[in-house]
Amino acid sequence: MKFFNTALLASLMLLPMGAAMASEGDAPSMEIELQEPGGDITIAKLVSNVDGFVVAHAVDDEGTPLKKAIGHTQIEKGTQERIGIVLDRDMESGEKIVVMLHKDTGEKGEYEYGPDNTDVDEPVMVDGKPFTKSFQVSWTGDH
Repeated sequence: MKFFNTALLASLMLLPMGAAMASEGDAPSMEIELQEPGGDITIAKLVSNVDGFVVAHAVDDEGTPLKKAIGHTQIEKGTQERIGIVLDRDMESGEKIVVMLHKDTGEKGEYEYGPDNTDVDEPVMVDGKPFTKSFQVSWTGDH
């Protein structure tokens, strides 16, 4: 009986570590809190099933993300909090931004996807569509 209890305890101790890891088959998730105008974005929480990048895109008049990114940062597979993306320009109040998860399939650690290079670092697909999270930039106080 003592052996059984020790084995059960050992297996239960390993469970939380395994449960925290995201595998390639798991769907990613992303939480973005209210974003104020400025030159950076903070992602509150990201669960990614791959090593890759979170990439910020401006959108066209129809709300479709533009291929040229306005900022990105490298991420690792698993759960991460408070991820910052520095943008190449300031966001304006009322502007819509889309943050997209991309795989790192080209040169390790270098974001290479763009209008003329769409065969590497492709978007992560969920149900046949790129995994994205959109938000509208807004002031939160008296400015």
